[in-house]
Amino acid sequence: MRRQAPVWQAPWGDVYVTGYDLVSSSLVNRKLSHLPPGGEVAEPHSAMRDWLMYQEGAAHSALRQALQQPFVGKGTAVLRPVVAEAVEELLGDAELSGNVDVVTAFTRAVPERIICRLLGVPGEDMPMIRAWSGPIRSILDAGFDDAFGGRPNPADEMSDYFVEHLRHLLAAGRMPPLLTGLPGLVDALGLTAAGRNIAFLAFAGHETTVHLIGNLLFHLAHQPAQWSALRADRGLAANAVAETLRLESPVQKICRWPLEPTAIAGHEIAKDQLVVLLIGAANRDPAQFPDASRFDLGRARQNLAFGRGAHVCIGRALAEMEGVAVLEAALGRWKTIEPVAWQWMDNSSIRGLDALTLRLTA
Repeated sequence: MRRQAPVWQAPWGDVYVTGYDLVSSSLVNRKLSHLPPGGEVAEPHSAMRDWLMYQEGAAHSALRQALQQPFVGKGTAVLRPVVAEAVEELLGDAELSGNVDVVTAFTRAVPERIICRLLGVPGEDMPMIRAWSGPIRSILDAGFDDAFGGRPNPADEMSDYFVEHLRHLLAAGRMPPLLTGLPGLVDALGLTAAGRNIAFLAFAGHETTVHLIGNLLFHLAHQPAQWSALRADRGLAANAVAETLRLESPVQKICRWPLEPTAIAGHEIAKDQLVVLLIGAANRDPAQFPDASRFDLGRARQNLAFGRGAHVCIGRALAEMEGVAVLEAALGRWKTIEPVAWQWMDNSSIRGLDALTLRLTA
């Protein structure tokens, strides 16, 4: 598609964009809306419709400002010990050697534990976050009728939980690291919308990181020379995380809708026509990344895995921090990691592993 039709209209009407430059420019194109067409939001509607990723303009700016402070600047210093503690708990003392399914052992558990602690979720409630996340992944991949419709779905259940969770935090006056601005957020949005967006943070703040870590270990297990290079120079850990994000982007596609008739690379696109920006394809564009299918620790870190522009992922620093922390712990623990068996998720929107068995040698 990149070579023959970088802007391609499918027989069913949707438009797919694959080249790096075209996807990059489309992400910051203000003529492309983040919201499906449909006018006013009907009631009842899914809690997902109130998520940050589906807001625009002043509403998006205000909500983003309220949510992002702990993720930027000196705020990240508060996150680091929480990340280190979770990694140590799950990789430090555990008997992890021989053939191990690392997804079951820690690639999912580490980000779940981190996001729950950062949001003040009690340990006994962590299994519910996992139980909700799988179906939400499927809803996001199935289409916007399911995501935005009035039928109850797991995102609604997760949101109801976080509305009550925020109510208890406010009553106790106890704010966990990612919710230091909670009183102002609730004053600005109301408790229900605030709870829905904290549910969004809980889902997005760990789900893609789960797959980043799994994808990272998958590629390093298949590239023993790169694993050896990392053991020789731990300073390359951030490069390995960035290269994984590029080569195996956890978020594979982002959707947009033109607010008016527009053109991409000379192709006319109608108002409200679905435009699918294929992040995974853009990040493997050989025009931007020579020998793009190769995992290369020496490659420049720039890629589109976290998006671009006003909607760039607010949790980028946390995701990268977790990826580096897990990798550094793995490098200190195992001399070699070898692939044994794996199973990719059946999902066209999120790229990750349901299972990854590695042979771990200390």
